[in-house]
Amino acid sequence: MIRPFIKWAGGKTRVLPDLLPLLPKGDRLFEPFVGGASVFLNTDYPRYVLADINADLINTYRMAKGATQAFISTAKELFKNGNSKSEFYRNRDKFNAISDDEHMLKAALFLYLNRHCFNGICRYNASGFFNVPFGSYKKPYFPEAEIRLFAEKANDTTTCFIAADFRKVLAAKAINERSVIYCDPPYLPVSDTANFTQYHHRAFTVESHRALAKYLRIVRYETGAAVVISNSDTPATREIYQNYKFYEIGVSRSLGAAAVSRKKAGELIGVLDVGVSK
Repeated sequence: MIRPFIKWAGGKTRVLPDLLPLLPKGDRLFEPFVGGASVFLNTDYPRYVLADINADLINTYRMAKGATQAFISTAKELFKNGNSKSEFYRNRDKFNAISDDEHMLKAALFLYLNRHCFNGICRYNASGFFNVPFGSYKKPYFPEAEIRLFAEKANDTTTCFIAADFRKVLAAKAINERSVIYCDPPYLPVSDTANFTQYHHRAFTVESHRALAKYLRIVRYETGAAVVISNSDTPATREIYQNYKFYEIGVSRSLGAAAVSRKKAGELIGVLDVGVSK
């Protein structure tokens, strides 16, 4: 199993043994919610379109693909003497202050924050500023080998990275009957406090899920593309995505720092029925 170089809440590494057999063959995989990219790294599609609404994440992937050595060198410098509270907050302030046009430094700082912040959480306040506190790890791991593997695969498959809402991704003219769409949107909460879903300063709500379900039905009907989703096993999930055949799995999922806090949570993988209508 190839591991991502970005830590990501809700990452799919643990469920890959259940998910991969349900992803059909195709010419191109579209992921509107790429997150940590573990599905990309562990599948063998000829082409990929990987998207996320988080522009910082997509910029980091673009730098890893297009300027691999420069990205590694820039990020590695930040790791050298960066494992202290003072350096962390200095780098966090820099990340929030610099222009999005400074693609390389922004990407290197994003990786630094991802590996040094509390539990690898990616969270922004209402103003769009990254606000996760220092993680106090003994020695954060620098994922050089993982970056190189990611870059190699992204270049070999001419992967396209898009910073966009799912609506734009699902409107792509390249989607056809040989395409596979895999969606792993922020999870519907099992309870009011059970899940963390604020990966971007714009929250993904129940209404967002309803809109996604509608778009996926339309795309399936109009293009014939295969559609697979994953989410938490809740009554709301089963109601919103009612046209899917569900497969139940149990995963260990927690955003607590201690492994002892991790408990089995119900999760669903859904495959959209062939005969679905708009």
